[in-house]
Formats: sequence, C-alpha cells, structure tokens
Amino acid sequence: MSLSLFASSVSAFYPYPARNSRGWDVHNKRSVPITPSSETTDGAGSITLDIKKIKRDNDFSVLRSNTPSAPNAIAIDQDGSDYSYFSTLNFGSKGQGMYMLIDTGSANTWIMGSGCTSTACQSHNTFGPSDSTTLNTTTQTWQIAYGTGQVAGVLASDKVTFGEYDINLTFGLAIQTSNDFNNYPFDGILGLGPSSSNQLDTPSLMQALDDQANLQNNVLGVHLNRASDGSKDGELTIGGVDESKFNGRLNYLSTVQTGSWEISVDDAFVAGKACGLKGKSAVVDTGTSYILMPPNDAQVVHALIPGSTQNGASYTVPCDTTTQVQVSLNEVKYSISPKDYIGKSSGDSCNSNIIGHQAFGANEWILGDVFLKNVYTVFDFDKNRIGRQTDPMKADYEVLIMSRFRNDGWNLGLKFFFLSNTIPV
Repeated sequence: MSLSLFASSVSAFYPYPARNSRGWDVHNKRSVPITPSSETTDGAGSITLDIKKIKRDNDFSVLRSNTPSAPNAIAIDQDGSDYSYFSTLNFGSKGQGMYMLIDTGSANTWIMGSGCTSTACQSHNTFGPSDSTTLNTTTQTWQIAYGTGQVAGVLASDKVTFGEYDINLTFGLAIQTSNDFNNYPFDGILGLGPSSSNQLDTPSLMQALDDQANLQNNVLGVHLNRASDGSKDGELTIGGVDESKFNGRLNYLSTVQTGSWEISVDDAFVAGKACGLKGKSAVVDTGTSYILMPPNDAQVVHALIPGSTQNGASYTVPCDTTTQVQVSLNEVKYSISPKDYIGKSSGDSCNSNIIGHQAFGANEWILGDVFLKNVYTVFDFDKNRIGRQTDPMKADYEVLIMSRFRNDGWNLGLKFFFLSNTIPV
C-alpha cells in the first residue's frame, strides 16, 4: 500500500549503553522515547512512498529497500519515518525471519521469544522450539534495563543466516519486554558495537563471523537511506565495503577509550560560525534516531539558528530554515542536511531533531541517524587495518577512518565516507 510520508505517531528510538556495567542483571542499555519529529506536509509537496504492511498481529508499516547487488550485503529496511533501521536475519532450522534493529551502540544481540507474553511480543514475530529443531536454550538469565522498562530472558543458540553467511550464534531469547517496542517493527536488536560492549558474556555477531566465516576483512559498511529521497538503497555490507557508494580519500581519527564507537569532536558550526564547543566526543550509534547532546551544548547550537525556540530538552526551528549545521571531525566540517535536523511541524515551527539530552558525560554526544543519513560509514574491527588512498581530485565524498588498538590486539576502527563533500586539494 501507499501512504503519505511520516504518517506514524510513534516515538523515536534510541538505546544506548550505560557505562561501568558488568555481568548479568545489569543496566547496560537504556531507551528514552521522544516525540516524533519528522514529516513532510500533506500539500503539493507531499511525498508518496511504497510502504508495505508486514504480517504481524499489529500491522507495522515497513519501507523496504531493494536487494543490494554488492557481495555479502543485505538490505536495511526502515519504518518510513527514519526512526528505526533494521535488517532481516533468519533464525533456526526453518529460517524464521526476524527484523533486527541495526545497533552499533552495543554488541548485545537478542530476539523476542515465543514464550514471551508481553504485549510487545504479541505484536511481533517471535522465535522458539516450534520454529527450529536445532534451537538450544539454557537456564542462564539476562536482563537489559531501559529508561522506561526492560528486556529479560535466557541465553539460547542456533544457526543464523543472512546474505551469504550461515553461522551458529548465541543470543538472548527475550521472555519479557517493555511496551516501548509496541511502536517499532523490529523483533530484536542486532548488536554491532565493539565486543567489549557485549554484556551477554558470549561472542558477538562480528566475533562469530570472524571465527566461523573467515571474513576477508572484519568490517561492516552501513548506508542508511532517507525515506523522503525514495532511493530505497539502505544496505549493510559484512566483511567489506560497497565501493559504489563512495569515492574519496582516507583520513585517520582515533576513537576514545570508552569501549564504544566514540570519536573526538572538534566543534559544531552553525551558519559558518563556531559554537565554541571544545573538548567534546560523540558515540556513533545507528540505533539512535536523533543527535543527542547535553542541554548546554544544544542551547548553544540552537541559539545560532534564527527563529529557534526552546521547550525543555526540545527545540523548534523554522520549517523553511536553510541554516547550515555542521560537525567538525579531524578539522573537516561535515554538513547535516536540513532534511534531517528539521523534524515534524509544531504549530508555526518544526521540531528540531537535535535534542538537549545528556546520555553520558557532560562532554559526550550521540551522533545518531540524523547524522548518519548524511554519510556512508564503515566500522572496522580488524587489527592492522590500513586505509586505502584514493585520488582526492575525483572525490565526491570525504572519507575518515577512525582507528585505535585495544589491549586485546583488536583494532576498532571507524570509517566515515561523507556524502556530497567534495574535497579541496
């Protein structure tokens, strides 16, 4: 079926890992719902998308991406409002398809179990013994806490297939979920963070792939599509990158020592003016819908956007603003499209998708999907990985590689292939 873009009234989603969590029954992920903030008008400029219903008790709408042509790549679908991005992974001997949120915020992977009686589970695909003859469940329990609820269950293991890969994986099988998941199509979370952020005390998906599939390169390439563009080209590439998505040179930027995909931020710029936000860092998180920064930082940014107003942690901006908002990384400025930082209309203005919320420390941000829709990102887990040099004269995209060596010998690198930033020589 077709419907006007951003017709949904769900909240944006952003799980993020709490610090200093260890063992079981720990608060290692949290979710805070935020009022939706993306739409187009219903007038002549409205956009109609091919958004299809999926067969779950609660008819979620899903904007499906085209099947990628790149090797070892799978489609990243979304909810049609740029709030959540997910891929289909097939579990068990019968290949039960599960929508999995693409989450670089942690390495925890879990799915909703058939024994779950929570309301959210009843409206999603679930997985259990009747779905697979090879499922192995344990009595070892786990619990992940969220801001408005929690997910809890037992550990289980089974075969998982996606793209060209077929591996055995240990994952969380949820028997209790909070009602927050009623609003989103995904049936679980696919943890793609560094292995040190996995609180389930099991090999992460990337570790399992590296051990069993002999990855040529232990990397992930992520391209998040913008629903309003109609491109339907969201893509997750495992073990490599889709070079058709970029053309550029490589720069290196180290991650900070937090066990997550966190990088140093030089500053933010609005209309070309520096915000003076020094000493900041940001977690790069595909599971977070918005850009989150501590209230004082968000206030500084919005003060430079003409016509912006504050309402607690939220801000409004003129719906037709073209004010340039940029984030500087490694002395290079990267623009965030107004399509992404301007959200849903609120009276005579529109909500801002840059939120004044302190997720971690007073100097830490989260660069979520509002930022990542503007870039092609490669998360590089390899040790001894060296960036590939390309001809800057031909660059349509700027590329950053962020890498560091951890004590365990793994190189946790992060590459950004920034869209539409021609590189001066």
